Amino acid sequence: IWTAPISIGVALYFLWNLLGVSTLAGLAVMLIVMPINSVIANKMKTLQAKQMQLKDDRVKLVNEVLAGIKVLKLYAWEPSFRDKITDIRERELRELKAASLWNSSVSFLWLCSSFLVSLATFGMFVLIDERNVLTTEIAFVSMALFNVMRVPIIVIPILVQLTLQFMVSLKRISKFMNAEELDMESVSHDKSRKEPLIIDGGSFSWSPDEGPVLRNITLKVQPGQLVAVVGTVGSGKSSLISAFLGEMVKLSGYVNTIGKIAYVPQQAWIQNDTVKDNILFGNSYESKKYFRTVENCALKADFNMLPAGDSTEIGEKGINLSGGQKQRVSLARALYHDADTYLMDDPLSAVDSHVGKHIFENVIGPKGQLNKKTRILVTHAVTFLPQVDVIVV
Repeated sequence: IWTAPISIGVALYFLWNLLGVSTLAGLAVMLIVMPINSVIANKMKTLQAKQMQLKDDRVKLVNEVLAGIKVLKLYAWEPSFRDKITDIRERELRELKAASLWNSSVSFLWLCSSFLVSLATFGMFVLIDERNVLTTEIAFVSMALFNVMRVPIIVIPILVQLTLQFMVSLKRISKFMNAEELDMESVSHDKSRKEPLIIDGGSFSWSPDEGPVLRNITLKVQPGQLVAVVGTVGSGKSSLISAFLGEMVKLSGYVNTIGKIAYVPQQAWIQNDTVKDNILFGNSYESKKYFRTVENCALKADFNMLPAGDSTEIGEKGINLSGGQKQRVSLARALYHDADTYLMDDPLSAVDSHVGKHIFENVIGPKGQLNKKTRILVTHAVTFLPQVDVIVV
């Protein structure tokens, strides 16, 4: 591929020795074709970037559909999601079709250029001087040199296409690798403060380019307090937890945390391992502490139903556990970790009401296993609010 320009240059040199100034006519044709190819290449680069973006959107949506296929089937949402995926795919196909047409035009232009170069060169050779005769010797040697240039000319469109794909991919990788990292200094750990969790005048967003999601937040949690965070869907309850964890971009204010923090996410994260190892999560096994945690998280009955009890292997993303079981395993993992502060993002949403009552009374509540720990509980269960110390709306 990289020898194509050299081959064309050498062929043109011999043509100059054979046909003289007439070679400039063929060179002029090639120089005219190159800017046209440059314009087409820029157009193809734009289409390639759009097509890759649409492919990302389609793959992301398909992954979300596969991850939530049970809910999608239960609510009969297949037609709407199918329409969304089909719409993205149709737009992607339009971009692919346009890119293919432009690519074909590049190939066609370069293939025609070989004939046009020969025509222009021979025509100029005959017309500039009456004494110039296109003999078989000149014609066949010139055609041989034109054939030498034909292969490099065919290779050049392929080179252009591969270069464009490389440039688009390189730009995407560069954008990802150069993306701003989370500021690890956004959350301080000043042990001189008596409050284990503090946000003072904080404003936070998910990206430096976006507006603030949380504005002028001031919250000080005292040691051992149980703080309930309530509000409508999308009001920023989970964002408040993320702000304490340093997972949001801090625009202004002061955030301070003290001690070990255990986090129970809204969507339970389960590793492909046994139930027991998911709960221990690398910590040493203590039977009394373990069985107390299992009992308080209402997992004992579930262990009796599992084929091998707590030694049952959990599939990828907890595929063989229900949503409530995954949530309780996630809570048990945090509970067994014995942290100083617990941040719980709606851990009772995936469990039944009686199981939720059992977990609150035995784990989260004022008489539970965590009664001496500092706790923030994001919840929609208003029935438990009378038993909390502070309610944040």
